[in-house]
Amino acid sequence: MKFDPLKLYKAIINISPNAQYTCDGDCYEGLTWRNEEYKPTEEEIVQKIAELDYQEEVEEYKQQRAAEYPSMTDQQDMQFHDAINGTTTWKDAIQAVKDKYPKKKMNTRTLNKRKKDALAKLEASRES
Repeated sequence: MKFDPLKLYKAIINISPNAQYTCDGDCYEGLTWRNEEYKPTEEEIVQKIAELDYQEEVEEYKQQRAAEYPSMTDQQDMQFHDAINGTTTWKDAIQAVKDKYPKKKMNTRTLNKRKKDALAKLEASRES
C-alpha cells in the first residue's frame, strides 16, 4: 500500500516517537529501521493514519473559527465600548462565530469504523 510521506511520518512518530527510519519509496516495504525503538506494523500505521485524518477533520472548526474571529485589536475595541455602553457587541461577535462552527469531538464508533475500513483497504491492496 502506498503512503503519503507526511502522513507516514506523523503516524510513525505518534506510535513510536523515538523511532528512526529511512524510507525508500512510498510503501511500508521501503522502510529501513535505524534504531531499536518499537517498529510499528503496516496495520498499525494504516489505523493511525485513519485516526489522525479523522482527528484533523474533527478539529477543522478551530481553523474556521480563527479565520473568522475579529482581529485582537477589534475585539479589544469592542470590549472597551461594551464596558462604556453596557452592550454585548464583543460577546455577540464571538458567539456568532462559535455558533457557525460548533465544537466537534471524535466519536469512538466513527473512529473504529475508519480504522476497520483502513485495514480492509490494506488487505484489498495486498490481494491485488
